[in-house]
Amino acid sequence: MIGFATLFATAEETQAYGEPDWMPSPDAVTRARVALERRGVVQGFVRGAASKELVQQGEAPWPWLLAGVLWIVVWPAVIALRIGQGWLATWLPWWLPVLLAVLHALALAGPVLFARRDGSQETLKWRFGQVRTVAEMLALEPSEFETWVGMLFQLSGYRVKNTQYVADHGIDLEVSSPQVRYGLVQCKRYRGTVGEPTVRDLFGTMTHERADFAWLATTGGVSRQAREWATGKQIELWDGQKLAELAKQHR
Repeated sequence: MIGFATLFATAEETQAYGEPDWMPSPDAVTRARVALERRGVVQGFVRGAASKELVQQGEAPWPWLLAGVLWIVVWPAVIALRIGQGWLATWLPWWLPVLLAVLHALALAGPVLFARRDGSQETLKWRFGQVRTVAEMLALEPSEFETWVGMLFQLSGYRVKNTQYVADHGIDLEVSSPQVRYGLVQCKRYRGTVGEPTVRDLFGTMTHERADFAWLATTGGVSRQAREWATGKQIELWDGQKLAELAKQHR
């Protein structure tokens, strides 16, 4: 069940800015947590959770795939050696069995790789789409919320690295894409409003790390002063309402 950390704001979360008027009640957050646990959604946001399945949905069956590749490489070689001892050796090119093996491998591996790509994307989209409202975001623990935000970036075409086990200077995710060489993401599962000091700190970290861009994703609000200070800088500020809008776009 949900803990006190989810039900009530900490001293850091409340801050001097208070809660936005659109913030859901603690009771709504509690009900959202119960519903997420009942649907088995929360387990999908646990880092490093082991799967009971031999092959997870959307992942390629690598043992079978490797065995198949070995087999389709071996059998043309055996046939070539066999044929090479008879009269066909005079006209059979040495490279033909190799070419057949490569074509056979592509014919078998191609559908598997496409299925892996499409299946993993669909699975990611399904898991992400189970959390859509601010109440459901608040019902997640901070680490679960970070995982959910990471899914949002993955669905937007970014490569995502979690900074859980490194000195992250307040940064929760590192992202990259063809447009952004190195980006930083700070996730704050707040009930309160993020103020200008938090955004200043994020900008300082971005400058220190020589990042190209930074995002602040919070379930709470963002103060007018914080937005004004971030204007013209390589920073995007996503409050709870903005995250809910982005969640709808990736349903």
